[in-house]
Amino acid sequence: MAISDDRQRIMPTPRDRLDAQRLAYPEAVLLTNPTNTLLRGEVDDKYQYSCENKDNRVHGWISENPPVGFWMITPSDEFRAGGPLKQDLTSHVGPTTLSMFTSTHYSGKDLNTKYRNGKPWKKVLGPVFVYLNSISSLEDPTTLWEDAKDQMSIEVNSWPYDFPQSEDFPSSNRRGNVSGQLLVGDKYISDNPMWASYAYVGLAAPGGVGSWQREAKGYQFWVQADEEGRFLIENIRAGHYNLYAWVPGIVGDCRYDVIIYIQPGSDVKLGVLVYEPPRKGPTLWEIGIPDRTAAEFFVPDTYPTLLNKLFINQSTHKFRQYGLWERYSDLYPKHDLTYTVGISNYHQDWFFVQVPRKMGNHTYQATTWQIKFEIENVTPSTGNYTLQLALASASASELQVRFNDRRANRPHFTTRLIGRDNAIARHGIYGLYWFYSINVPSHLLRNGNNTVYLTQSRSKSPFGGIMYDYIRLEGPPDTGLISLQ
Repeated sequence: MAISDDRQRIMPTPRDRLDAQRLAYPEAVLLTNPTNTLLRGEVDDKYQYSCENKDNRVHGWISENPPVGFWMITPSDEFRAGGPLKQDLTSHVGPTTLSMFTSTHYSGKDLNTKYRNGKPWKKVLGPVFVYLNSISSLEDPTTLWEDAKDQMSIEVNSWPYDFPQSEDFPSSNRRGNVSGQLLVGDKYISDNPMWASYAYVGLAAPGGVGSWQREAKGYQFWVQADEEGRFLIENIRAGHYNLYAWVPGIVGDCRYDVIIYIQPGSDVKLGVLVYEPPRKGPTLWEIGIPDRTAAEFFVPDTYPTLLNKLFINQSTHKFRQYGLWERYSDLYPKHDLTYTVGISNYHQDWFFVQVPRKMGNHTYQATTWQIKFEIENVTPSTGNYTLQLALASASASELQVRFNDRRANRPHFTTRLIGRDNAIARHGIYGLYWFYSINVPSHLLRNGNNTVYLTQSRSKSPFGGIMYDYIRLEGPPDTGLISLQ
């Protein structure tokens, strides 16, 4: 099975799975007596082979005898739900090859498509391209993958196809284009607007900021801008859209408030747009990288008895191993994570997911993480501080935030119950993105040592938890405070 250049392997058979040991949920099994003895003792789970929409262009299977390839090629994302970062299934044991148009995987019911009140709706899903290739028995079977990638490029460049006759699938001359340049305006980073380098920019149904990641009924059109933030979105279906964007390394979501109307043959030039990300004051300290994932944090090794050997020595895919949620209780059996600003390193000292602690007998305990930091010159007249909090995932969770009083009956902030993306159980490093800008009155802080307490208060399931994307404490506006990190 081949999903990408670095995810290719010999797979077990359906019978191997039937004979295997069931793990914590039906999709995951431990291969105990596989036909191929080299696979004995490995975990198989279809979610370990999930892929982001933006990268899910070709995947499939190679048979060595005879040397034949079977491939699913998806030349466009326009009909897929949830935007470019939506993750979904690809290929798995069967051999099974999927073309996923929509699902609630890694998003939950937030991405359900709902129909009600007799409102008419229709949508074209596809076309997708099924490709078979073959070579002589003297050639290397892996060259079938390289050929499949070449064919994928041909199909991408042929989009939109000209053969569908339905009026609901417009040809290229009945579509439009949008171009422009995106800058970032943050005076605490630069006096002048900066390039929104390699921003993801797209058109989706009109909605609120960030609504594209929960949108399933309409079409979406996304590109990645160049180093200077310039973008060109081509072959857009006629209709009404908002323009959305997010910038790697910059917190928050961008939305251009003006509704964009695409007509057949239109060429909309937006000029220069400036995104002003959430910001109230200077950065005092920060944890993580604002990239909508938890990939930069500490991902532990899984148990030697629960390995998928494909991901050994693959740091970028390490999070796909089974059972990582239980490793938190091994590393923090009695006391929860404590992070000290200026001393701790988030690559090593910040666990990638905050989950309940395993207590035995299928019971779990809520966990409270601490961020310790020092601050000076705090007075009532100083003004308010701000905690910018971005979450990469939430599954049946409630995050409560307290400042310097762990036992405060009421938290100073709570997300309430959020999230159904199930990214923890499905070996994801992110799900849906959540962002909160939390006002911190100065009387909650004190001169010298301070502590932020982060409590994930729900503990019914080992798969309930939170992945952090980025946390930043800002001083009062225009105070001239400098970073303490």
